[in-house]
Order: sequence, then structure tokens, then C-alpha cells
Amino acid sequence: MARFPTARICVYVIGLDALRAAGLQAIFEKNSAVDIVLGDASSLPSSDRGSDSTINMVLVGTQGVTDPLKRIGSIRAAHPALPVLVMSHTSGEEAILKVLMMGAKGFLHESSSPREFEKALHMVASGSIWAPRRIQAELIQRLLAGRDSEGHGPVARVSFTDREQQVLNLLLDGQSNREIARNLKIEERTVKSYVTKLMRKMGVTNRIALSVRAQGL
Repeated sequence: MARFPTARICVYVIGLDALRAAGLQAIFEKNSAVDIVLGDASSLPSSDRGSDSTINMVLVGTQGVTDPLKRIGSIRAAHPALPVLVMSHTSGEEAILKVLMMGAKGFLHESSSPREFEKALHMVASGSIWAPRRIQAELIQRLLAGRDSEGHGPVARVSFTDREQQVLNLLLDGQSNREIARNLKIEERTVKSYVTKLMRKMGVTNRIALSVRAQGL
């Protein structure tokens, strides 16, 4: 399995049947960068990522769950600093959109390959969104409706410095802050600063909105 240049991450897994849970553990048992911890929503540690580095994200399965959106919402409410990645058997656009609008940071189909699975984990752990681009575009259209973050009308065209354009291009390629920093030979905190400036210029409040807004320029 391919290795991704990122710090070790621990994924707390809930809502998977025994067979899928065992398969997930088998995928990552020899991967020194990913720990899989099986549990349930009621036993999820009360500390979030801001105070407990043991758990980096929650992977939520939807098998046998009557209301998966409610489960996602309850986890987000109780652990706002923990990113949530959802795995489901459905791949319908509306279902994925609802998951992301509930605050999940990514969506994976149960048939995803091990490599896709690993890349999704690391992308979400690094602060990015994992979802098909067409879904990202539709999500932002619904959230922004062609207006800026304050609802004051269409965002005017903006100009970028050369470095801002470089960061934006790599972001559009789906690269994490760590990957962008490595490619541009700058500090990761510098990348974060550029991303913040880009979001401010584009009138958006998150990376996915920035990506989709930029594609329309």
C-alpha cells in the first residue's frame, strides 16, 4: 500500500458490521501511519482533537443505522474538533450532499479501494475535504448561491500574487497543506497563512468553497 507523508493518525471506527470492521483492520494492520480503533458512539472518548491527540478522526459507517444524519450531527455536536469521515453503500449525490452539509469532512463508498481509503484518511486528517469534485461544486453552489460569505451579492473577480496562485493551483489539485509546503519548499504554517488570505479574498470560509469558487474564475 502506498505511503503518504503525514504524521501518524488514529481513526475511531463506529457503525461497521463485524466483517467490514475486520477488513478495515486488515487493510491497515501493517501500515505504521494509521491506527484503527473499533468502538461505538457511546464509548467515543469525551476529549476531542483539541485536547486529546490519541483520536484524530471518526469514521462512521451507516450499516443498520436508522438515521445516519442524526448520528453524524450528534458526534459533531459532542466532538466539534474531531473530523468525521462517512462510509456508506450509497453513492447518490443527494445522500453525499446531506452528509457534507451535516458537517462531515468526507465521504467514502464501501467499495473504495485500499489506496483511496488511505488517501481519504490522510486528506481529512490534514484538514482537507474528501468528496468527488462534482459534489463539492454542488455543495458550494447551494451554500453560497453565487454570493459572498455575508450574502451581499456575487464575489468580484480578484487578483493573486504569484505565490498565492501557486498555492491555489496545488490546492485545486487536491494537495494537503503539507504536500503544498513540500512542493513549494516553504513552511506548512506559511501555506496555512496563504490559504487563509485566499479564502478572505474569495469571500469564502472553507477550503472546499475556495476550490470551487476558484474553478469559476
